[in-house]
Amino acid sequence: MKRFLLAGEGIDWNQVWNSIIGWLKTDGLKILIALVVLWLCFKITNFVFWRISARFEKRKADKTLSRVIVSVGRKVVKLFLILMFISYVGIDTSSIVAAIAASAVAVGLALQGALSNLAAGVLIICLRPFRIGDYIECAGANGTVEDIGLFQTRLVTPDNKVVIVPNSSAISSNVTNYSIKKIRRVELIFSIAYENDFRKAKYLIEKEVEKTKLTVPEKPIFVNIKEHNTSSIDIVMRAWVKSPDYWDFYWMMLESVKLAFDKNGITIPYSQMDVHIKDDAKLPSPVEEDDEMVKAQIEKYHESREQIYENREKRLKQEKEDEEFQERKKDPVKYLAKKKKEEIEKKKAAQKKKKEQAAETKK
Repeated sequence: MKRFLLAGEGIDWNQVWNSIIGWLKTDGLKILIALVVLWLCFKITNFVFWRISARFEKRKADKTLSRVIVSVGRKVVKLFLILMFISYVGIDTSSIVAAIAASAVAVGLALQGALSNLAAGVLIICLRPFRIGDYIECAGANGTVEDIGLFQTRLVTPDNKVVIVPNSSAISSNVTNYSIKKIRRVELIFSIAYENDFRKAKYLIEKEVEKTKLTVPEKPIFVNIKEHNTSSIDIVMRAWVKSPDYWDFYWMMLESVKLAFDKNGITIPYSQMDVHIKDDAKLPSPVEEDDEMVKAQIEKYHESREQIYENREKRLKQEKEDEEFQERKKDPVKYLAKKKKEEIEKKKAAQKKKKEQAAETKK
């Protein structure tokens, strides 16, 4: 402590203080102003790109491209602002750029895997084998695409787990996209005992398919025997539905066909070994619908089916609104002319119906 005090006796503290004050008035003030301006520019950049993102959402642009453009654009602008700040405060940026370039080469050699992920991310964004919101299976994982970054793709599984897939793995492996097509084919196999009438079983399956009202009318329903198995006759059912209705139709058919089989005395066999004499004439009796438990289950089943139909109507209404929005945005004049024509046709149909009703009343 004594040495420190002795060493400080030869320092002109007034001169040191004046130097600090002079620096603060010149370079210090300059840096402070630059920091404030940089902070304001960052805030403006965030706001501008937030507005761009909102604009993309309003125009219903592709989520994958819009998110990548906004994310990369924001980072590039901020990097440019930082370089401007460094240049403004008097630091030579050419040496910094050279250092960054040299370090980029070294880092690139060390992180070849990361660069391959970056290149794969660019390919995914350009080729778009899948988009945000699609349900896919790739690299041994499956789930709904939540985000596509430059280095990795994030999937959310049906049980709400997050799976991170490197872009290089996603682009180099087989990708199955379950959402890219508007319609999908559902295939189910129903097994019945050899003692049952397969024609009756086919009829019941076809009727249950028609009752769902979820199939695509343009595609025929296929129901036929697929195989004579060791202990059963296997009947295959193939029907086409809209992609969002796939699982609703799938679960609905499994339940409704089982109820129909039980009601009509058709058995679903299971693997077994009979060591006794079997009476072929003795078949299981049909389920009694008067049973309270069965009534409750049937009522619950119909309630769930009604909910499925309500959700489907809402989705179809939203799809129609989206189509009208895209059509109006593409050609407003043509869209207005079409709407006007539809209104005229509706009025004509209403007048025709009114005249028919009046004619029937006179008769």
